[in-house]
Amino acid sequence: MLNENLFENNNEMNSQIEKALVTVLSFSEDNNKILRVDNYNEAGGIEKGLFNEEDIVEVSSVVSHLEDKNVFLLNEEEGKNFYKLIKGVSNMIPKYGKRDSLKSSVTILNGISQDIEEGAQENFNNKSDISLLRSMGQINIFVPADAYEAEYLLKVGENSFFKNIPNRFSYFKLSTHNSYNIFESDHFIKEGSLKEYTGMPEIIHIPKNTKSPFEVAIISCGPIIYNALYAAKELEEKNYKVTVLNFSLISSNSEYINQKIKSFINNFANHNKNILIVEEQSKIGGLGSLISETILENRNEKIIRVERLGVEDDLSPRNIISKAEEISNL
Repeated sequence: MLNENLFENNNEMNSQIEKALVTVLSFSEDNNKILRVDNYNEAGGIEKGLFNEEDIVEVSSVVSHLEDKNVFLLNEEEGKNFYKLIKGVSNMIPKYGKRDSLKSSVTILNGISQDIEEGAQENFNNKSDISLLRSMGQINIFVPADAYEAEYLLKVGENSFFKNIPNRFSYFKLSTHNSYNIFESDHFIKEGSLKEYTGMPEIIHIPKNTKSPFEVAIISCGPIIYNALYAAKELEEKNYKVTVLNFSLISSNSEYINQKIKSFINNFANHNKNILIVEEQSKIGGLGSLISETILENRNEKIIRVERLGVEDDLSPRNIISKAEEISNL
């Protein structure tokens, strides 16, 4: 259930990276280990728990392999060290990414600086992180909407996201700034336990103006979903039929799961001819590219209009509304 105070002044805000750290610290040390990469240079490499960013992924992979533990690799420095971490992953995937020798997992928690009010991403070194990781394959890519979803995904990931599929490498794009709580704290709980995780996108806003001739589906991921939901509220007041989709898993290391995601996209597109993608990442290679590629490959006979907004654009609710109106009235 969405936070009932979502657009109220008393809506609490939390840092995803802080919630993630608290979550992994709560995990049993028998099965999990936390390594930190941030502030290595400032610490001179002598502070306990800090590793050189050039070596940390290999160290994490070896530890996970030899000790059979999940390794959570924390990079809090607002995107610094990112490309060196990615280089480390690319070096390790051939060794551990395509075989079962890495029984547990290496999960990178990468904190980035985001300003949710304006939808601005200050550290543009991360504007292409999703596209770089998608091109590698063999990695789970998560962009949670809020701190509660980040906590849920990490808890699910501790025991493997998908049955009979090793996690191997996973990447979490987490906001270091406080962002709005999109969900209620119990949204990911069912009958006292964590909900089963399927990896499929979630429709978090269904149309109220079901008979309106003006319709649009907004697909988004990460904290910017707040702006998408706010825009949806304003559009509904203008008599638009609006659906909002939360797409927190961009890609999986399982081809089976990736094919299920593509089937979901095609089915969703069949029921929503006007689609607007909003993401805090470059439009090249990210969520918008995944959806556009999937629809194009399906050769759908229906005319499906797709518009994308990324970090190159204005991601304010005002501009989201403008783009939604534009494609709905074509």
